[in-house]
Amino acid sequence: MAKPYSIFKLQNGIFYAQIRLPDGTRSTKRSTGCYSRAEAERVAIKWIAEGAVPERTNGKSKEEKTSLDKLTLFNNLKTFDFSQKDVEEMTDILKRRGLIISAVIPSTPEARLIEDYLEEFWDMEKSPYIREKKLKGQTIQLHHVSNQLGRARKYWIPRLKGKSIGEITRDDINAIYEDPDVMKLAPKTANEIVAAVTLPMKYAYQTGLTNNNCYDGIIKRANKSEPRIILSYEETKALFDADWDNDMAKLACLLSCYTGMRRGEVAALQLRDIGKDRIYIRHSWDRYEGLKCTKTNEEREMPIPPLLRDMLLAHADLNPYNEGDEGYSYKNPEEIGLHSFRHEWCTTALTEIGDKRVCMIGSGHKTDSVFANYSNHVQKEEALKKIAAAAEKVFLPLVEATEKVEYKVIEG
Repeated sequence: MAKPYSIFKLQNGIFYAQIRLPDGTRSTKRSTGCYSRAEAERVAIKWIAEGAVPERTNGKSKEEKTSLDKLTLFNNLKTFDFSQKDVEEMTDILKRRGLIISAVIPSTPEARLIEDYLEEFWDMEKSPYIREKKLKGQTIQLHHVSNQLGRARKYWIPRLKGKSIGEITRDDINAIYEDPDVMKLAPKTANEIVAAVTLPMKYAYQTGLTNNNCYDGIIKRANKSEPRIILSYEETKALFDADWDNDMAKLACLLSCYTGMRRGEVAALQLRDIGKDRIYIRHSWDRYEGLKCTKTNEEREMPIPPLLRDMLLAHADLNPYNEGDEGYSYKNPEEIGLHSFRHEWCTTALTEIGDKRVCMIGSGHKTDSVFANYSNHVQKEEALKKIAAAAEKVFLPLVEATEKVEYKVIEG
C-alpha cells in the first residue's frame, strides 16, 4: 500500500516531505528539519496524524501549521478553472467575513479605470448620470459640469490614474484635504473638489457598477461663509449719484437694485420683455449655454415705473444689430456684477413689505418649500402692487437722479 507521504533529500542534506491531501493531490514540499530518513518519516507521520503541516521548520521562530484541508483548498485555488460567478461568490464570502474590504474582478464594470469613468461622468453629452437627470425633469448647469470636469482633471485623475473604480478608498479621497493647494481654498471650493469624485462613485455604487462604497463617512470641511456685505441706502444713493465710466453698467445695476433681478436675468433681458408698467423675466443668460430658462424654470413679472421703462427703451435703441423685439438690452452683461444689488433688494423689500411670501414672488426664490407653497395662494396682482409701492418709495429717487444720463456704449 502506497505511503501517504513522500520523503526526499535535497543537496543541503535535509529531508523534505510531501503529504497526500484528502483530494488525492500532494502538498508542496516542506522541510522536516531532519538529516535522517527515519526521523524525517516520523515527522511526516506526525503531520498526518495531526492533520496539519507547518509553514516552515525553524527553531528560531514560532511554528505555524496549516491544516491539510487548507492545503487542499490552496492547491485547488492554484489549479481549478473558475467561472466569473465562482470568483464573485468567493470574494463575496470573504467580504462578508470581513477578511477583505474589496476585490476587483477583471472584465467587470468596476475594473474600469477611474480616469475614463470620470471623463465620461462629467461629459454633458456622454454621461449616463446627466442623461438620467434630464429624463426625470431635473436640470444641471453646463458651467457646473464643466467646472467639475476641470476639478476632476486637476485634482483626481493625476492622483488616481491607473486605479479601477473598485479600488478607490476613503483614504484616497480624504487625502485631498491635506493637499497644500486645497488647504488654501475656501471650504465650499474644497468640498466641490471632493464632490467631483464622490458623486461619480456614489452613482457607480447605486447603479451596480461597483460594490465599493468609498463615499460614505467623508467629513467635509465646515462651510463658514463670510457675511455678505450689503450697501446701506445712503451708500447706494451715493454710488448712483457718482459718475460712471460705463453708463450701460450703471443702468444694469440700477435695474437690479430696483427689481432684484439676477445678473443672468438682466443679461437675458430683451426688448419684448419690457412692458408698459413691468418687466417680464422669462430667461437667463449663461456664458456656456447662452439663453435659457430662469434659475427656477418659472417666469415672473416685476413692476417698474415709467421713468425706468423709458431709460431701458432708450438704451435698447443703441443695439446695433437690428434684432427687433429679440434684441438684448446689454452688450456685455457678463462683465456686470449685480448680486449685491439683488441682496439689497431682498433685504430692503422685506423690511418695507414685511411679508416674505410677497417678496418671494418678486425675487423668484423657491428654496424655502414652505413659503413656496404659500406663494401659490397669494394674489399676484395684489403682491405686485405692494412691490411697486415699496419700490417707488425706496428706489424711484435713484432712477429720477439718473434720468438725465446720456447713454453711450463703451467699445472694447
